Amino acid sequence: PTPLNKTKDPDISFILQVNEQIGKYLHKDLVVILESTTYPGTTRELILPTLESTGLRVGKDVFLLFSPERIDPGNPVYHTENTPKVIGGMTENCLALGVALYNHVFEKLVPVSSPEAAELAKLLENTFRSINIGLVNEMAIMCDRLGVNVWEVIDAAATKPFGFMKFTPGPGLGGHCIPIDPHYLSWKMRTLNYRARFIE
Repeated sequence: PTPLNKTKDPDISFILQVNEQIGKYLHKDLVVILESTTYPGTTRELILPTLESTGLRVGKDVFLLFSPERIDPGNPVYHTENTPKVIGGMTENCLALGVALYNHVFEKLVPVSSPEAAELAKLLENTFRSINIGLVNEMAIMCDRLGVNVWEVIDAAATKPFGFMKFTPGPGLGGHCIPIDPHYLSWKMRTLNYRARFIE
């Protein structure tokens, strides 16, 4: 799990604990795959140094990847096997091994050029959902104040065959990740002297 701390900054303590354990048991031919949603750079900045500190070569002796979990609990159509699996390897050899491994479970794989690309893909997915859920909920409030039926507005907008994705109002952001994940992205960008104002 990758929650937030009291100041809404990333709490990566669980990743650090597992990383410490990996360091204790690291051996040749080990494959390490981080699936927890986290800020871009986590795999390279936190896990890679642990692997390299042993003298083992990443991409030759041990293999490191980031491949985000993509589940929608209760979804009757999309489940683990038929949801495309994004994979970013630290090296080409790492990626090739990850593809060979995940090919046994997933119907479609989406290899990307780096762990950071995979980390950012997951954050984009969840930030996109968060922003659009917030937008449609605000639209519902505005429609109510204007005396307009929000469902009619949404259905009319959804007839546009491009550039629009339908979201519907509800009680707010659900799940353990959607309200949290945008904070991971905006936190990382603040460390690079950029404020993601729209996300925040």
